[in-house]
Amino acid sequence: MKQIISALLGFLCGFCLAACVVVEKDDFEDVDPDDATLVESVKLGNNILASFRDEDYAKLRRNIPGPLRTKMTEKDFKTSCANWRDTLGRIKDFDYVLELDTPAVRNLIWRVEFERDAANGKEVEQDMLFRLVTGKVDDEVCVLSCGFL
Repeated sequence: MKQIISALLGFLCGFCLAACVVVEKDDFEDVDPDDATLVESVKLGNNILASFRDEDYAKLRRNIPGPLRTKMTEKDFKTSCANWRDTLGRIKDFDYVLELDTPAVRNLIWRVEFERDAANGKEVEQDMLFRLVTGKVDDEVCVLSCGFL
């Protein structure tokens, strides 16, 4: 239980990031193409999850703006990745699901599929929900918070 809490706390350290990944067309099935802020927020969420899936701190850090760049250190990142691998497994897949109706910020939800080896040698799969909260700061979409639910 301590490891799960450590993993979640490590992830919730608070960071603002984006990385370059190929976003499948299906990820935007339920997204209004005229809503640029929503499209950008979904891309940010996909990029965050891809960075953790690939365990690539450099990819994560490339797009963290200004002072938020120091919120998650490489050590924090590696610790979080190790804790997830130990408790939840590897990120196998993720899909944007929906936006919650909230004022002033965007509250987006993804389904994240994890996969790990069980003690009996079989594969165990489990899903977690990932929440991303974004908002506009100086006309730029920024991550305000994110984490697993």
